[in-house]
Amino acid sequence: MKNKPRKKRGPWIDLLLIGAIFALGGAIVFLTNLNEKSLFSKGKNAASNEITSDISEEESSFPGVKIITDISNDEKMPFAIQYPLTTFEALNEAITTYIDDSKDYYISMMRLQKDLKKHMGELNIRLDTYQYEHYYSFVLTNKVTLNNLEHHSKVKTFLIDSKTGQVIDIVALLNEDLKSLETFSSHIQSEILKDPKLKGKISQDKLMLATKPEWSSFSRFALKEESLVIYFDEGEIADPSAGLLTFEMPLSFINPLLASDFQIAMESEETIIPKVDLDPSKKHVALTFDDGPHPKVTKQILTLLEKYDAKATFFMLGSRVQYYPSLVGEIRDAGHEIGNHSWSHPVLTKLSAAEVTKEFESTEQAIFNAIGQYSTVFRPPYGATNDSIKALLPRTSVNWTIDTLDWKHRNASSLLPIIQKTIHNNSIILMHDIHQSTADGLEAVLVYLQNEGYEFLTVTEILNYHK
Repeated sequence: MKNKPRKKRGPWIDLLLIGAIFALGGAIVFLTNLNEKSLFSKGKNAASNEITSDISEEESSFPGVKIITDISNDEKMPFAIQYPLTTFEALNEAITTYIDDSKDYYISMMRLQKDLKKHMGELNIRLDTYQYEHYYSFVLTNKVTLNNLEHHSKVKTFLIDSKTGQVIDIVALLNEDLKSLETFSSHIQSEILKDPKLKGKISQDKLMLATKPEWSSFSRFALKEESLVIYFDEGEIADPSAGLLTFEMPLSFINPLLASDFQIAMESEETIIPKVDLDPSKKHVALTFDDGPHPKVTKQILTLLEKYDAKATFFMLGSRVQYYPSLVGEIRDAGHEIGNHSWSHPVLTKLSAAEVTKEFESTEQAIFNAIGQYSTVFRPPYGATNDSIKALLPRTSVNWTIDTLDWKHRNASSLLPIIQKTIHNNSIILMHDIHQSTADGLEAVLVYLQNEGYEFLTVTEILNYHK
C-alpha cells in the first residue's frame, strides 16, 4: 500500500510558531526583570513599599553629609524617619539597610495587631550628628510605639572618618588592647552603679551582661568634641521606665586608653589609669595575700596595713567571697587591690577550657555582687598556668617573686627571716590571709620593709617596673 504524500504546512502556521517563540521569550525577559527589581529595589521588602511616604533631601551643616527625611501620614501606621546620606556608597548601604529593616519590623509588628481600627502605631527614627576633628558620629534613635502603649527604644550608631568613609569601631578606638577594654568596662560598671539618679533602677545582672569586657558590648558610641558617649537601649541595663541611657566620659579622662589617632594633646591630672611615679631611684614592694577573705585574719591584716600606710593586693577565692561580701567591700574601701584567684583553687592546667572559664567567671560574679566591680588581676592557684590559659582569661596573670612559705611553716617567726634573705627591689611577696601565723608575723615584716625604704604598691602598680 502506497503512503499518501504529506501535505505542506501552511505559512500561517510558521508565523504562529515564530510569534509564540517571541512571546515566550519576551515573557521570560519581563519576569526576570520583574524579579530583579523585587530583589534589588530600595525597600527590599514588599511590606515597606505598600505604605506611601514623602522623601526629601537637604544639605546639612556637615560637609559631605545630606539629611534624608522620610515621612508617612498613613492613618494607622505613620512614621517619621531621618538618616544621613554621605558620599560613601558602602556606608550609605549599611545605613539604608538598617532603616529598611526598621520599617519592615514596625509594619510587621503592626500587622500582628488584631484590630488595626483600634490600634495605631508610630515609628520615629531621629538623627543626631556629632563631629570630632574629621570624624562624624551618626546616632539613630529608633522608637517604635505599638497599640498606643507598648514601645521600644533602641540606638544605632556609626562613627566614620569623613575623609575615607571608614567605619570606626570600639576595637580601633581602644587600639585593639584587651587590657584597655577591661579597664574601660570596669570603670563604666562602677560609675553606673554609683550614679544616684539610677539608684534602684539598675539591674546588676543586666549591667554585668551588657558591659562584659567584650568588644561587642560597646558597639554603640559617639565621639563628641570633648567626650565619648556610650549608649544603652531601653531596658538593657535598667528598668524600662528609665528609658534609653547614656554614659559619658571626658576624652581627657580616657586619653591613655585611646588609639593615637584619637588622643588629645592636653594632659589631665586625673585619668582612668592613675599615674604612677616611675622613679627608678625608689625601692618598691608589692604585698599579696591569697585564698581569703577570712573573717578574723583578714581584718587583723587590714588593721596592720592601715597602721603602716601600706597598700596590698588580695587574691580572693570566689567560694569565700560569696560568704564575706562586706569584708570584700572593706578591703576595696581601704584602697587595696582585688584580685581573682579562682573559685575552688584547682590546678588550672589539669582542667578543660570550659572549666577554667567557669572558675574565673564565677569568681568575677561573686566579686561583682560584693562590690559592684570586677577584679583587676588574676593569680592562678599554685602558680600553675600556661599560654592557653593566659589567652583564655581577660585579666593579667601574676604570680610572685618571693614565696614566704607561710602556708608551709605556719610560724609567725619564720616570716621575716625568709623575706630578709630574698628581698629585692620590685618584689612581689606571696602570703596568705587565712593563717593566723601570717597575721601575727606581719607587723615585723612591715616595720623592716619600711625601715629599708620600700614603698608599698599594688600588683598593678608594680608591674610598671617589670616591663
